[in-house]
Amino acid sequence: MTPYIDLHTHSTCSDGLLTPTALLSLAARRELAAIALTDHDTVSGLPEALAHGIITGVEVITGIEISSELDGMSLHVLGYGFNHEHPEFLSFLAKLQQARHNRNQGILERLHALNISMTNEELTRIAGDQIGRPHFARLLTQKGLAKNTQDAFSRYLKRGCPAFVEHTKPRANEVIRYIDNANGLAVLAHPAYSDPTLEKIPALVAKLKDFGLAGLETIYPTHSKKVYRFLESLAAQHELLHSGGTDYHGDKHSVTPLGGNTKTIRVPLQFLQDIKQRLAANSMARTNSHQHSDTQQA
Repeated sequence: MTPYIDLHTHSTCSDGLLTPTALLSLAARRELAAIALTDHDTVSGLPEALAHGIITGVEVITGIEISSELDGMSLHVLGYGFNHEHPEFLSFLAKLQQARHNRNQGILERLHALNISMTNEELTRIAGDQIGRPHFARLLTQKGLAKNTQDAFSRYLKRGCPAFVEHTKPRANEVIRYIDNANGLAVLAHPAYSDPTLEKIPALVAKLKDFGLAGLETIYPTHSKKVYRFLESLAAQHELLHSGGTDYHGDKHSVTPLGGNTKTIRVPLQFLQDIKQRLAANSMARTNSHQHSDTQQA
């Protein structure tokens, strides 16, 4: 059987429905060779995922998905293979969490102004450690103020709606730098999400490559064959790695099952092998650089 992987997944540590342990158990049942847990702006689920990966036999590579912007474009940057205990990286993530908290308080205030009763405690019961707009949408639905989460976004939470609050995002070059400093690789998530026309993507990718971007998420549920071929060509042009995943949030919120299937998408193990090879090469280059520096100082 051909081994497959999923390098874009979410758990209850951000906006997914499964705990890291449950996610790994599902990956094992679906016979995946490896996954990356890429929760939004947090690494809090990685210790649990790494530990359960050993138990299930599913390889876990450290991951994260960070919202960012560049020249007015909204971008999501995936990080892979980094040191999830790196102090500088953790300090950066703490700032992102504070910005997220401030935004959530702003949304609560706007909902209260609409005479909608909602508390942090109610949201925490749904969300756990990290509250985001999807959790507001679920609670609005539970309270009977929206038909479903999509309706909640349309009525209250998306841009231009009465409870929308702008998300203060770091610049993409800053995100890439922090991932790189934590000895990881930065990959642009679902590029067509940033520009469905793809017209701005070549210039964007060239700029991000100069900042240290290492790869593109070429395989994604909403990428057509045409988009995949376009991104594949762009990756080859800039010698960028490939990544791919389902963006799995739990069956209720994901059309594509964890790891995909023959009717949707499949991500080959080779993608992870290439990523690990690049990580090893970078590690060796850093070691040689340090040794050279030490020799010069001696």
